[in-house]
Amino acid sequence: MDWMPLVKIAIAFVILALASWSDWRSRMASDGFWIAMGIFGVVFLAIQIYEAGVSPLYYLFLFPLGVFFFDLFWDRPGLFEKEGEEIALALFISAFIVLGALIVIFWEDMFLWKLMSIPIVFLVIILLYYFDIVKGGADAKALISLALIFPVYPVFLEFPLIGIPSEIVQYFFPFTILVLFNAALFLMIFPISFGFLNAVKGDAKFPLMFFGYRMDIAQAREKFVWSMERVEDGERKTSLFPKDEYEHQEVLDQLEAVGAERIWVTPKIPFLIPMAISLVFSAFVGNIFFYFMA
Repeated sequence: MDWMPLVKIAIAFVILALASWSDWRSRMASDGFWIAMGIFGVVFLAIQIYEAGVSPLYYLFLFPLGVFFFDLFWDRPGLFEKEGEEIALALFISAFIVLGALIVIFWEDMFLWKLMSIPIVFLVIILLYYFDIVKGGADAKALISLALIFPVYPVFLEFPLIGIPSEIVQYFFPFTILVLFNAALFLMIFPISFGFLNAVKGDAKFPLMFFGYRMDIAQAREKFVWSMERVEDGERKTSLFPKDEYEHQEVLDQLEAVGAERIWVTPKIPFLIPMAISLVFSAFVGNIFFYFMA
Protein backbone atom coordinates (compact mmCIF):
# COMPACT_ATOMS: atom_id res chain seq x y z
CA MET A 1 0.00 0.00 0.00
CA ASP A 2 1.14 3.55 -0.77
CA TRP A 3 1.06 5.35 2.57
CA MET A 4 1.95 8.77 1.15
CA PRO A 5 -1.68 9.94 0.62
CA LEU A 6 -2.55 9.09 4.23
CA VAL A 7 0.57 10.83 5.53
CA LYS A 8 -0.29 13.90 3.45
CA ILE A 9 -3.87 13.97 4.76
CA ALA A 10 -2.69 13.57 8.36
CA ILE A 11 -0.10 16.36 8.09
CA ALA A 12 -2.45 18.75 6.28
CA PHE A 13 -5.28 18.07 8.74
CA VAL A 14 -3.09 18.60 11.82
CA ILE A 15 -1.80 21.90 10.44
CA LEU A 16 -5.32 23.02 9.48
CA ALA A 17 -6.68 21.97 12.88
CA LEU A 18 -4.00 23.97 14.73
CA ALA A 19 -4.60 26.96 12.46
CA SER A 20 -8.37 26.61 12.99
CA TRP A 21 -7.90 26.73 16.76
CA SER A 22 -5.85 29.91 16.39
CA ASP A 23 -8.45 31.34 14.00
CA TRP A 24 -11.25 30.53 16.47
CA ARG A 25 -9.49 32.21 19.40
CA SER A 26 -8.16 35.32 17.66
CA ARG A 27 -9.53 35.26 14.10
CA MET A 28 -5.91 35.13 12.98
CA ALA A 29 -3.64 32.31 11.79
CA SER A 30 0.13 32.63 11.54
CA ASP A 31 1.83 32.34 8.16
CA GLY A 32 4.01 29.70 9.83
CA PHE A 33 1.22 27.15 9.38
CA TRP A 34 1.15 27.60 5.61
CA ILE A 35 4.93 27.82 5.25
CA ALA A 36 5.21 24.49 7.08
CA MET A 37 2.57 22.91 4.82
CA GLY A 38 4.33 24.32 1.76
CA ILE A 39 7.67 22.84 2.83
CA PHE A 40 6.00 19.44 3.28
CA GLY A 41 4.42 19.87 -0.14
CA VAL A 42 7.78 20.54 -1.82
CA VAL A 43 9.33 17.51 -0.09
CA PHE A 44 6.45 15.25 -1.14
CA LEU A 45 6.73 16.52 -4.73
CA ALA A 46 10.43 15.72 -4.80
CA ILE A 47 9.66 12.19 -3.53
CA GLN A 48 6.91 11.74 -6.14
CA ILE A 49 9.24 12.86 -8.95
CA TYR A 50 11.81 10.32 -7.77
CA GLU A 51 9.29 7.49 -7.42
CA ALA A 52 7.75 8.24 -10.84
CA GLY A 53 11.11 7.52 -12.48
CA VAL A 54 10.73 10.51 -14.81
CA SER A 55 13.47 12.74 -16.19
CA PRO A 56 15.61 14.46 -13.50
CA LEU A 57 14.79 17.74 -15.27
CA TYR A 58 11.44 17.60 -13.48
CA TYR A 59 13.20 18.54 -10.25
CA LEU A 60 13.60 22.00 -11.83
CA PHE A 61 9.82 22.36 -11.49
CA LEU A 62 10.33 22.83 -7.75
CA PHE A 63 12.10 26.15 -8.41
CA PRO A 64 9.18 28.10 -9.98
CA LEU A 65 6.73 26.52 -7.53
CA GLY A 66 8.93 27.63 -4.64
CA VAL A 67 9.21 31.17 -6.02
CA PHE A 68 5.46 31.52 -6.57
CA PHE A 69 4.57 29.98 -3.20
CA PHE A 70 7.08 31.55 -0.83
CA ASP A 71 6.64 34.98 -2.43
CA LEU A 72 3.22 35.02 -0.71
CA PHE A 73 5.04 35.41 2.60
CA TRP A 74 7.71 37.86 1.45
CA ASP A 75 6.77 41.28 2.81
CA ARG A 76 8.01 43.56 0.05
CA PRO A 77 6.76 46.33 -2.26
CA GLY A 78 5.38 45.43 -5.67
CA LEU A 79 7.88 44.49 -8.35
CA PHE A 80 7.84 47.89 -10.01
CA GLU A 81 6.95 50.07 -7.03
CA LYS A 82 10.39 50.62 -5.54
CA GLU A 83 14.04 50.53 -6.52
CA GLY A 84 15.95 47.58 -5.18
CA GLU A 85 13.43 44.93 -6.21
CA GLU A 86 15.87 43.48 -8.73
CA ILE A 87 16.18 40.23 -6.75
CA ALA A 88 12.44 39.58 -6.75
CA LEU A 89 12.19 40.50 -10.43
CA ALA A 90 15.10 38.22 -11.32
CA LEU A 91 13.54 35.33 -9.38
CA PHE A 92 10.21 35.72 -11.17
CA ILE A 93 11.79 36.03 -14.61
CA SER A 94 13.93 32.96 -13.92
CA ALA A 95 10.90 31.03 -12.63
CA PHE A 96 8.88 31.76 -15.77
CA ILE A 97 11.83 30.86 -18.02
CA VAL A 98 12.27 27.51 -16.25
CA LEU A 99 8.53 26.83 -16.34
CA GLY A 100 8.32 27.71 -20.03
CA ALA A 101 11.30 25.52 -20.88
CA LEU A 102 9.79 22.53 -19.05
CA ILE A 103 6.49 23.00 -20.88
CA VAL A 104 8.27 23.02 -24.24
CA ILE A 105 10.39 19.96 -23.40
CA PHE A 106 7.63 17.83 -21.83
CA TRP A 107 4.58 19.15 -23.67
CA GLU A 108 3.18 15.68 -24.42
CA ASP A 109 4.01 14.16 -21.03
CA MET A 110 1.01 13.68 -18.69
CA PHE A 111 3.31 13.97 -15.65
CA LEU A 112 4.02 17.58 -16.65
CA TRP A 113 0.32 18.46 -16.55
CA LYS A 114 -0.03 16.74 -13.20
CA LEU A 115 2.53 19.24 -11.90
CA MET A 116 1.11 22.15 -13.92
CA SER A 117 -2.16 21.79 -12.06
CA ILE A 118 -0.40 23.31 -9.03
CA PRO A 119 0.44 26.80 -10.45
CA ILE A 120 -2.92 26.82 -12.24
CA VAL A 121 -4.73 26.31 -8.92
CA PHE A 122 -2.44 28.96 -7.37
CA LEU A 123 -3.70 31.42 -9.98
CA VAL A 124 -7.36 30.42 -9.52
CA ILE A 125 -7.19 30.90 -5.73
CA ILE A 126 -5.45 34.27 -6.09
CA LEU A 127 -8.16 35.43 -8.51
CA LEU A 128 -10.89 34.21 -6.15
CA TYR A 129 -9.22 36.19 -3.36
CA TYR A 130 -8.92 39.39 -5.39
CA PHE A 131 -12.55 39.11 -6.48
CA ASP A 132 -13.52 38.68 -2.79
CA ILE A 133 -14.93 35.18 -3.23
CA VAL A 134 -12.31 33.76 -0.89
CA LYS A 135 -12.52 36.32 1.90
CA GLY A 136 -9.49 35.99 4.14
CA GLY A 137 -5.80 36.07 3.33
CA ALA A 138 -5.22 33.08 5.63
CA ASP A 139 -7.96 31.14 3.80
CA ALA A 140 -6.32 31.83 0.43
CA LYS A 141 -2.86 30.85 1.71
CA ALA A 142 -4.29 27.67 3.22
CA LEU A 143 -5.84 26.68 -0.12
CA ILE A 144 -2.65 27.46 -2.03
CA SER A 145 -0.70 25.34 0.47
CA LEU A 146 -3.16 22.49 -0.06
CA ALA A 147 -2.66 22.79 -3.83
CA LEU A 148 1.07 22.27 -3.30
CA ILE A 149 0.65 19.21 -1.11
CA PHE A 150 -2.21 17.69 -3.18
CA PRO A 151 -1.50 18.13 -6.91
CA VAL A 152 -3.87 15.18 -7.48
CA TYR A 153 -6.61 13.46 -5.48
CA PRO A 154 -5.29 11.30 -2.62
CA VAL A 155 -6.12 7.63 -3.31
CA PHE A 156 -5.62 5.04 -0.56
CA LEU A 157 -7.17 1.71 0.54
CA GLU A 158 -10.75 1.83 -0.79
CA PHE A 159 -10.92 5.63 -0.67
CA PRO A 160 -12.21 7.93 -1.89
CA LEU A 161 -15.57 6.21 -1.88
CA ILE A 162 -16.50 8.01 -5.10
CA GLY A 163 -13.89 6.84 -7.57
CA ILE A 164 -12.06 9.08 -10.02
CA PRO A 165 -13.42 8.34 -13.54
CA SER A 166 -10.07 8.97 -15.25
CA GLU A 167 -6.74 10.54 -14.44
CA ILE A 168 -7.30 13.53 -16.68
CA VAL A 169 -10.76 14.49 -15.34
CA GLN A 170 -9.37 15.39 -11.92
CA TYR A 171 -7.40 18.25 -13.49
CA PHE A 172 -10.67 19.94 -14.48
CA PHE A 173 -11.89 19.83 -10.85
CA PRO A 174 -8.72 19.79 -8.70
CA PHE A 175 -8.77 18.42 -5.18
CA THR A 176 -8.09 21.85 -3.64
CA ILE A 177 -11.12 23.34 -5.41
CA LEU A 178 -13.19 20.41 -4.10
CA VAL A 179 -12.04 21.20 -0.53
CA LEU A 180 -13.10 24.83 -1.05
CA PHE A 181 -16.45 23.79 -2.56
CA ASN A 182 -17.30 21.38 0.25
CA ALA A 183 -16.20 23.87 2.92
CA ALA A 184 -18.59 26.42 1.42
CA LEU A 185 -21.37 23.83 1.53
CA PHE A 186 -20.67 23.13 5.21
CA LEU A 187 -21.13 26.84 5.88
CA MET A 188 -24.78 26.44 4.87
CA ILE A 189 -25.44 25.00 8.33
CA PHE A 190 -25.07 28.51 9.75
CA PRO A 191 -28.00 30.19 7.90
CA ILE A 192 -30.20 27.21 8.81
CA SER A 193 -29.13 27.44 12.47
CA PHE A 194 -29.53 31.21 12.58
CA GLY A 195 -33.02 31.00 11.09
CA PHE A 196 -34.15 28.36 13.57
CA LEU A 197 -32.71 30.08 16.65
CA ASN A 198 -34.04 33.51 15.64
CA ALA A 199 -37.49 32.04 15.05
CA VAL A 200 -37.43 30.48 18.52
CA LYS A 201 -36.36 33.80 20.08
CA GLY A 202 -38.98 35.77 18.17
CA ASP A 203 -36.47 37.65 16.02
CA ALA A 204 -38.00 36.39 12.78
CA LYS A 205 -37.06 39.30 10.55
CA PHE A 206 -36.58 38.14 6.99
CA PRO A 207 -33.96 37.85 5.55
CA LEU A 208 -31.70 39.09 8.39
CA MET A 209 -32.68 36.10 10.54
CA PHE A 210 -30.74 33.77 8.22
CA PHE A 211 -27.51 35.81 8.21
CA GLY A 212 -27.03 36.71 11.88
CA TYR A 213 -28.71 37.53 15.15
CA ARG A 214 -29.47 40.47 17.42
CA MET A 215 -27.03 41.53 20.09
CA ASP A 216 -26.56 44.40 22.55
CA ILE A 217 -24.10 46.99 21.23
CA ALA A 218 -22.00 46.59 24.38
CA GLN A 219 -21.63 42.86 23.59
CA ALA A 220 -20.92 43.54 19.93
CA ARG A 221 -17.90 45.60 20.96
CA GLU A 222 -16.36 42.53 22.61
CA LYS A 223 -17.28 39.82 20.09
CA PHE A 224 -15.90 38.77 16.71
CA VAL A 225 -18.85 40.10 14.72
CA TRP A 226 -19.67 42.58 11.98
CA SER A 227 -22.58 44.93 12.41
CA MET A 228 -25.29 44.35 9.82
CA GLU A 229 -26.58 47.82 10.61
CA ARG A 230 -25.07 51.22 10.07
CA VAL A 231 -26.16 54.85 10.01
CA GLU A 232 -26.66 56.67 6.71
CA ASP A 233 -28.14 60.18 6.54
CA GLY A 234 -29.15 59.87 10.18
CA GLU A 235 -31.14 56.65 9.64
CA ARG A 236 -30.41 53.02 10.50
CA LYS A 237 -29.79 50.89 7.44
CA THR A 238 -29.22 47.15 7.22
CA SER A 239 -26.92 45.13 4.99
CA LEU A 240 -26.71 41.35 4.66
CA PHE A 241 -23.05 41.54 3.69
CA PRO A 242 -21.28 44.26 5.70
CA LYS A 243 -18.18 45.57 4.00
CA ASP A 244 -14.73 45.44 5.56
CA GLU A 245 -14.10 49.12 4.89
CA TYR A 246 -16.58 50.11 7.59
CA GLU A 247 -14.74 50.63 10.88
CA HIS A 248 -16.58 48.39 13.34
CA GLN A 249 -16.24 50.50 16.48
CA GLU A 250 -17.08 53.69 14.58
CA VAL A 251 -20.23 52.07 13.19
CA LEU A 252 -21.28 51.04 16.70
CA ASP A 253 -20.65 54.58 17.99
CA GLN A 254 -22.90 55.99 15.25
CA LEU A 255 -25.64 53.47 16.04
CA GLU A 256 -25.52 54.38 19.73
CA ALA A 257 -25.73 58.06 18.80
CA VAL A 258 -29.11 57.47 17.10
CA GLY A 259 -30.44 55.54 20.09
CA ALA A 260 -29.80 51.93 19.05
CA GLU A 261 -29.35 49.42 21.88
CA ARG A 262 -29.68 46.03 20.16
CA ILE A 263 -28.51 45.55 16.61
CA TRP A 264 -28.28 42.81 14.00
CA VAL A 265 -24.79 41.33 13.69
CA THR A 266 -23.21 38.52 11.70
CA PRO A 267 -20.37 36.49 13.20
CA LYS A 268 -16.87 36.38 11.79
CA ILE A 269 -16.91 32.67 11.04
CA PRO A 270 -13.42 31.11 10.94
CA PHE A 271 -13.48 29.52 7.49
CA LEU A 272 -10.45 27.38 8.35
CA ILE A 273 -12.68 25.19 10.54
CA PRO A 274 -15.03 24.01 7.74
CA MET A 275 -11.95 23.78 5.51
CA ALA A 276 -10.31 21.29 7.90
CA ILE A 277 -13.52 19.24 8.03
CA SER A 278 -13.85 19.48 4.26
CA LEU A 279 -10.30 18.15 3.76
CA VAL A 280 -11.12 14.90 5.55
CA PHE A 281 -14.58 14.61 3.96
CA SER A 282 -13.21 15.25 0.46
CA ALA A 283 -10.37 12.77 0.92
CA PHE A 284 -12.55 9.92 2.20
CA VAL A 285 -15.80 10.55 0.28
CA GLY A 286 -14.50 12.17 -2.89
CA ASN A 287 -16.07 14.39 -5.52
CA ILE A 288 -19.83 13.88 -5.84
CA PHE A 289 -19.71 15.18 -9.42
CA PHE A 290 -17.50 12.21 -10.33
CA TYR A 291 -20.33 9.91 -9.22
CA PHE A 292 -22.46 11.10 -12.15
CA MET A 293 -19.54 10.71 -14.57
CA ALA A 294 -18.80 7.08 -13.69
